[in-house]
Amino acid sequence: MVDIKKYTLDVDLKQGVVPISKAASSLAALIKRSRANHQPIIVTQKGYPTGVILDVELFTALRQIAEDQLGEGGLLELGDEGEVEAEEVETAEA
Repeated sequence: MVDIKKYTLDVDLKQGVVPISKAASSLAALIKRSRANHQPIIVTQKGYPTGVILDVELFTALRQIAEDQLGEGGLLELGDEGEVEAEEVETAEA
């Protein structure tokens, strides 16, 4: 089990928000920073938040918490590699 207490969901507004162009060109460094600081990084497009980079351990812990709260079948079922099939997403959005 992941120790979620070492993570913070607060975002550093100086270094924790990056435009998508910077995220695309420095993804490895941003992932490393997120892991080292135990903080998510917000990715923006045209000034609006559009995505989040976070450590896989934190993602796993948050997913487990969500499943515990929602119960079985409350989240999209993920494949073995953690990927959602495209048709599942389209069905879920419809």
